[in-house]
Amino acid sequence: MTEKIQKHLWADLASAPASPGVYAWYYSPLITDYDLDAAIFDIQTKRDESRTEAEFSAKTLLEDRIFKQFREEPYKAVVQGPLKPTYSGSLEHAFEVSPGLISRVVDDPERLRSLRDILDLSAPMFASPLYIGMSINLRTRLSRHKSLIEKYRVSSLNEIPPKNGSDAGFAWQIAKRQMPPDRLFVFTCAIGNNDEDTAIDIENVLNRLYYPILGRN
Repeated sequence: MTEKIQKHLWADLASAPASPGVYAWYYSPLITDYDLDAAIFDIQTKRDESRTEAEFSAKTLLEDRIFKQFREEPYKAVVQGPLKPTYSGSLEHAFEVSPGLISRVVDDPERLRSLRDILDLSAPMFASPLYIGMSINLRTRLSRHKSLIEKYRVSSLNEIPPKNGSDAGFAWQIAKRQMPPDRLFVFTCAIGNNDEDTAIDIENVLNRLYYPILGRN
């Protein structure tokens, strides 16, 4: 079975198998050399005069270049009880960059280079998938994903977001989070024998085991 697992870069999606199977999208965070050098210089310049400002610079880099792409969408929640008022609304993902991490980066900004290098290698071994899906034709399905991502990347994103878990919903989230397509890649696993039911079962199990960030079926 392992020989049926293939990795496909963004420019290589047309080489995906034209057969039934399951697939998983991943994203490798991007910190460019320019952004890295600018952030290190900014932190070093500010920390002697204002550690607070230096910490803000470090936090901004980590949030904008790493963490915001992986922030969970709000949950719709309802709280109710017997003879009690009912409350409903959205629960936002309360996310904070570790103060200890920020402090260590301010003390030694060069450690950002090691962090960036490891992040470049982290997916998929240490990464959660963005999306897990199945198709009776993997090549066709991934081509649709690619077309939708390209569509939303050039749109204003002012329309009502498509349903989470749908192909359009996944593509909309990629565009909203400003994930560069060349940092996306896919692993496919062909099932063979036109066995659509097996692909459906595998997708069902994988989604419930690994909780993809941008789409759950």
